[in-house]
Amino acid sequence: MMTKIRHYFPILSIVSISFLVYLNALSNGFVWDDMVLIVDNEGVGKWGCFWENFVRDFFDTTDDTIEFKYGYYRPIISLSYMIDYALWGIKPWGFHLSNMIFHTISCIFVYLIFNALFRNRYASVVTSLLFACHPIHTESVTWISGRTDVTAGMFFLSAFYLYQRTIKPLLTNENTRLLNSPEALKLVFKQGKVFYACSVVLFVIAMLCKEMAATLPFLIIAYTYYFAGLRNGRQYKISLLLSTPYFFIILLYGLIRFFILGIHTVVNPGGEEMTGFYPTAISFIKTILLYLFKLAYPVRLSAYIQNPMSFSVSEPTVILSIFGVAFLIFLIVWLKKRWATMSFLILFYLVTLLPLSNFVRISAPWDMGFVTAERFLYIPSLAFCGITSALLSRGWEIGRLKYITIPILIVLLVFYSGKTLLRNNDWVDEKTFFIKTLTDAPKAALLHHALGNVYVREEKYEKALDYYKESLRLYPLYHAAYNNIGTIYSKSGLFDQAITAFKEAIKINPDYVQSHFNLGTMYYQKGMIQNASDEFKKVLKLNKNYVKAHNNLGIIYAENGQLNEAISEFEEVLRLDPHNEKARNNLAIIKEELANNSPDKNL
Repeated sequence: MMTKIRHYFPILSIVSISFLVYLNALSNGFVWDDMVLIVDNEGVGKWGCFWENFVRDFFDTTDDTIEFKYGYYRPIISLSYMIDYALWGIKPWGFHLSNMIFHTISCIFVYLIFNALFRNRYASVVTSLLFACHPIHTESVTWISGRTDVTAGMFFLSAFYLYQRTIKPLLTNENTRLLNSPEALKLVFKQGKVFYACSVVLFVIAMLCKEMAATLPFLIIAYTYYFAGLRNGRQYKISLLLSTPYFFIILLYGLIRFFILGIHTVVNPGGEEMTGFYPTAISFIKTILLYLFKLAYPVRLSAYIQNPMSFSVSEPTVILSIFGVAFLIFLIVWLKKRWATMSFLILFYLVTLLPLSNFVRISAPWDMGFVTAERFLYIPSLAFCGITSALLSRGWEIGRLKYITIPILIVLLVFYSGKTLLRNNDWVDEKTFFIKTLTDAPKAALLHHALGNVYVREEKYEKALDYYKESLRLYPLYHAAYNNIGTIYSKSGLFDQAITAFKEAIKINPDYVQSHFNLGTMYYQKGMIQNASDEFKKVLKLNKNYVKAHNNLGIIYAENGQLNEAISEFEEVLRLDPHNEKARNNLAIIKEELANNSPDKNL
């Protein structure tokens, strides 16, 4: 009985803490990307769109009026939104609850992984509790759209844990003779083949959540090298052999995503000077220390980090960072035989940051500089929590430090939990979030634009215009701001000003479908029918499935007496949207008119 209590109490503690620190987030609403991905995305409630998630850009929703394609591939996340919608409807608390559940499961796997790594249940519990309540995770857990990192982390950790179980026979001393014989690999597959197969499958799912998971095979090699009881180079051979399926999955993923589906990063206009190997490399080195500082001192947290690119190795922050990273590498080598666990955890931190190197820059505003975000640290933070726990455990073993480790731990847990509970309030609704984030990044054009969108939904158009204009002052190439300004002018009946704004948006981005459609609508309102028709045709050239453009073009054809062309357009509308009653009624009227005017009828 006591054994069971000792076994379940750590997990109950972890579950309780991980839920309690995010409990106040359940009352939060949908914020930022949640609107596009969930609230305004009709596909979330249509299971007929299930397979579309696996062949399209993450932001390419079923609403053809939304022009968001950022080069993200997240089919499992889209599927999770569909499941949430089926369970809770469009109630945000249900989506928040799912994020909390995913985070809690991750925390349990952290405990299991470190229990095998430390062989110390108490140190493992400490690691998991630190991970559960660390405020760096609020962006990932409290923000519904932040679940990309939480879900990828959950499957990443579960795959890593099952790999640990796979090679468990190689970690024991009782098989020393066998381990250094050709029978070692047979021993692994004899006792752990089910764990191994499940680990590979979970890795596939993790990759379909987010690319951060791609570091797993490198960690598998390192873990096997560090902890398997192998000699004479056999640790290299076996680790490489066991990691091969994982590398094959990465290769297959890249082939499907980039070459078959053609999902590439969308680059915003401007800022081309921020590309290139040299500035990217030194900026990445600087950011490694920035991330470490945020983990160690999580006080000034923000969802919009402006991290200017570095262009010279002589910059003080770059010099400091080079020495800092060099010192971390030195510790990895020096501690390898002295404290293998600590060496592995430092290596874990550096390896899991590699996808954040920006050598393949992700879609982000150029004013962010080197793309940096707290949510990216969900997996790397595991190393920091483990290192902190290891240091506290080592302090407990030293007589003079024994009795100060407990107070330090309590202070950390209380500070982390309190900070997380407070940070959750920043995400309570869109207006609160953007106003708060703008205090951290007042020169962020995207945030001004996003707050303008909030005021549009509140029908406070003058305020919205002020924020859109400020976003253009900060970033003159912001075509979406011009489009939204034009939309406000059109609502106010200022058609000429609206046309000018839409043309400015198109000048910046000639392929911006929404502005072409809006410009066509303005031309139609002003009676410039041919111009309107030309714009709607441009829309359909860019997006042949744009339902409203087909419908408007059908109306123009009907008014011009081109009834057969009108019928063709309305039939295409109904093919794309079978429930479109306006198109159905228009089609019925035209067919009736054709029937009444047919030669047979006249006879």
